[in-house]
Amino acid sequence: MPSLHHANPLRRHSALPLAPPAATDISGRYGEIEPGDILVLDRALTEPEWEKVRAFVCRTSRESLRLRFGQSADFHDERTLRRFMHVDSASGEMIWILEQGGNVCAIAHLVRLSPDQAEVALIVRSDRARRGIGERLLRVALARAAHHDLKTVSALVLYENTAMLRLARKLGFEVRKSSGLVVELERDLGRVDMAPAYRAASTHRATAAAR
Repeated sequence: MPSLHHANPLRRHSALPLAPPAATDISGRYGEIEPGDILVLDRALTEPEWEKVRAFVCRTSRESLRLRFGQSADFHDERTLRRFMHVDSASGEMIWILEQGGNVCAIAHLVRLSPDQAEVALIVRSDRARRGIGERLLRVALARAAHHDLKTVSALVLYENTAMLRLARKLGFEVRKSSGLVVELERDLGRVDMAPAYRAASTHRATAAAR
């Protein structure tokens, strides 16, 4: 998917916080990590967490990064990395799927655009692609959006990103607009059975805030 709101030239509105800032910082207190564990962050990343993001980028192909953010960028440049990957209480949530040892194998951003709508985008590490991780992560993001009482979730996907388009349609997204190289999709959370998404999200072991 192309870049989320905070680094997306296609979006011109101001992001709204999904919820109040997290009350506690869980950095360094993940506990024993099991493969597939999910971490939800709704605050600025700590330096150890940025190290995990850097490691994720190093193991993700330039093509995967280009498809996710809608443009080629040097993610080994620290300023570029932080511009595209940051999250805080004003910009929404970052959702990680972790593997053994706490390494990040997939990242999603969920950014609130209005009181009723959020935008989602995700990327799976290249060596973990085509294993159902992206589908699980998108289901978790939808469950998070429903948890925040949102009515719709939108996504901007490059026309050439056929795998992401197939996944989005499988999970109930519908095309709202196609403009140039980008397809805008939307999911009506009120019209779709959210039970599968909630089941996918039921394995949360660590979150940045208990809601």
